[in-house]
Amino acid sequence: IDPVPAPRNADPAGPTSIELARRKAAFVDETGFRKLGKPGPHDWLANHDEPGQTFMEYLAERPVRATQDCNVLSFLPVGEFRPEEENVAGATFRFAGIWFGLPTRVLEPIELPGGEFHRSEWFDYLGRHVDQYRTDWFLNRALPRRLTEDSVMLAAVTAADLYPSDDWRYVFGMAHLRRRVGVYSIARYFPRFWGKKAEPGARETALRRACKLVTHELGHCFGLRHCIEYECGMNGSNSLRESDSRPIHLCPVCLRKLQWNRGFDVIERYRRLSTFYDAQGLAAEAAWTKKRICLLYTSPSPRDLVGNLVCRLLLEKRGGGGGGGGGGGG
Repeated sequence: IDPVPAPRNADPAGPTSIELARRKAAFVDETGFRKLGKPGPHDWLANHDEPGQTFMEYLAERPVRATQDCNVLSFLPVGEFRPEEENVAGATFRFAGIWFGLPTRVLEPIELPGGEFHRSEWFDYLGRHVDQYRTDWFLNRALPRRLTEDSVMLAAVTAADLYPSDDWRYVFGMAHLRRRVGVYSIARYFPRFWGKKAEPGARETALRRACKLVTHELGHCFGLRHCIEYECGMNGSNSLRESDSRPIHLCPVCLRKLQWNRGFDVIERYRRLSTFYDAQGLAAEAAWTKKRICLLYTSPSPRDLVGNLVCRLLLEKRGGGGGGGGGGGG
């Protein structure tokens, strides 16, 4: 099990009223977020009539939540992985632990199915057949029997292509809102799938896509439905192009849902995500997250002994800040 690190410099006295206001601002301040525009003819919302989900509707649905005895995110590798695929898959496991604030576990790999759960599908734009595996096998057979008592979620990850039914060409992933299981494929995220050679940045592109996918599918497991208001990590997607156009981050509404479910400190979570993005070379995501932290830190706390509207993140980088909260605290 990969544990979640404890919050840095946590204050036993608890947050001040100003710090609480900062955290509330994370759910109402729309700086850096964009509303969804009109979908294109091939986009998800042009082909799926979805009502969305308000925060109160989310609460009314009584979503799955972790408990003290059931709080591990478990992952099941299925099938073979090339070295670059294994590297990206492993990084998504760590990312999911930060995203949801939960410890993670990786189970022993298993083989892909055959028979009625396998097909070979022709794709004109690839000029070849692709071996595909039906998601029913993962969601209804492979995963339920391996869902341990301490696992709040169990997700299968594969480098093979997936399809949900005979009338679908493919799917990136699927999850069940109540049964705490999901599956996602990273097959289409690498140049090799498209018959192309890897270029500089290919690993970062694949990782960005995979991180979006795993948090999206597990977000469904925690009860979040597709977002139809903002450009958000919980948007539905019909294609790789549409998925690439969406951000990793959650919009204020979806973030509020997940924060209510998991109870994390919003700013501390942003800081851990920023550290991950920096380490993995996801520069755009790191920059967005740091700007968001900066915005939430603009109103100074009395603990900081800062008398003007200066981003505390910058003060910490300079080694300043003073007082009880300086030098990289809290």
